[in-house]
Amino acid sequence: MGLYLGMVVLWVIGIFKSPQWRTATISNVFFMSGLVLGRTISFVIDGIPSIYFSVGLILELTLALWGIINLNKYQSALNQ
Repeated sequence: MGLYLGMVVLWVIGIFKSPQWRTATISNVFFMSGLVLGRTISFVIDGIPSIYFSVGLILELTLALWGIINLNKYQSALNQ
């Protein structure tokens, strides 16, 4: 649980301090992608999960993709 709280602190810092935005977004993409990978492996090995785990997979995948899109979208602005 401490790891999750630490990650949330990093993400909140990235919201309010623009120099840390890129780091926070990259960590979010890796974090959410790791959760998606774990749920996908569980889906393959264990079969169809409950609706709650399915919704979690969709939300985590959405957040990971949203982070990637934002990194690509704002890459040129960050390099200036």
